Amino acid sequence: MSGAGNWVQRIPSPSAYWLNRVLYDVHHDAGQLASYRTDAAAYLSAVPLDDALRTAIRTNDIGAMYLAGANPYLLRAHCLGLHIPEPAFLASLRAVGAKESAHG
Repeated sequence: MSGAGNWVQRIPSPSAYWLNRVLYDVHHDAGQLASYRTDAAAYLSAVPLDDALRTAIRTNDIGAMYLAGANPYLLRAHCLGLHIPEPAFLASLRAVGAKESAHG
């Protein structure tokens, strides 16, 4: 994963594309969601992402996915689809914001 913050890059990176593709596919196709829920690691192994980003998706590291370029709407849909509580979603984004503010 790149150290650049979300929306900093003028053109999204290939990994941001694939991250968003996973988030879209998993929550717009019941078969994809079933495959993801059955074995997320196996599902993600077919996607050209680095291990750190695969881990972020698999462990629902909202902040890491956001910084990697996840579309906020797709990220929110991912959290809703996996029943991640809103306070956890918001806390992860706030933690990223606090880190970014402290560094820049």
